Amino acid sequence: MISPHLRTTHPLVDSEGRMLGLLVGEMRDPDYAYLVANATHHLREARKYCHKPGTERHRRGSFSTVTDGISIGGGQPHPMNKAHPIGRERRAVRRLRNASCIRRIANFASSALRTYVPEIYNEYARTLDEVCEEDPSLRRPFTNNVFAGVTFNLGPRVVTRRHRDHLNLPFGWCSITVLGDFDYERGGHLVLWDLGLVIEIPPGATFLIPSAILEHSNLDIAEGETRMSLTQYSAGGLFRWVRCGSRTQRAFEQAGHTLETGETRWAAGIALLGKWGSCLGRKSG
Repeated sequence: MISPHLRTTHPLVDSEGRMLGLLVGEMRDPDYAYLVANATHHLREARKYCHKPGTERHRRGSFSTVTDGISIGGGQPHPMNKAHPIGRERRAVRRLRNASCIRRIANFASSALRTYVPEIYNEYARTLDEVCEEDPSLRRPFTNNVFAGVTFNLGPRVVTRRHRDHLNLPFGWCSITVLGDFDYERGGHLVLWDLGLVIEIPPGATFLIPSAILEHSNLDIAEGETRMSLTQYSAGGLFRWVRCGSRTQRAFEQAGHTLETGETRWAAGIALLGKWGSCLGRKSG
């Protein structure tokens, strides 16, 4: 069991010092408790307009969600904005995206990635910049932020099953900020199955993990409690699109080109993870 201090960053490292996760806790802001309460309120209100009966059960759990941002996959011919055909849902997502408390929390996570894993941050930034420059109609979820996609897990009880986010960049990182009202010492813990860790994550805390390779879930909460979250990520298909010269992998290969092997990409990706010792050296230099 890990009980991290809320204002201290705790790295999760392997035997060679490579970072496999970061518990970055809370931003240092005297108004942060208000920001968290306000963000929780916004997600609770959005659930009224985004809840679609029959859609709560999915592979990650049983709770309402709504997504936004830029992605490719599932038959999309090129990177596209997430569509919200129902007007009330579209307006609810816009309110979430424009809420200053949500933007500040989201950008805190992006800044943490830049501070502690700059190589991954730079890869995300370069890819998203290139995709958006090619198509000015694409809309980032948040400005000054390198994540291409966001999922608002609206709850009211976000209890996820064991899963990996296989559509994300394999060596990439996602950020999760926990919201709601629950006793974090008794429930809601983050479970990292591959690492054998159970970690207390209080409302308002943020953590970053390579969610495509680490199997993760969270524990149940008590009756009457609520748990929600804001998750940011970038779809692996966006990186393939850029590597293929702004076309699908099929079109790239039909033109006579070949991508580097999976083993080569994996080795290059692992090199981007960085080591905690190097990070400390940068911060003290």
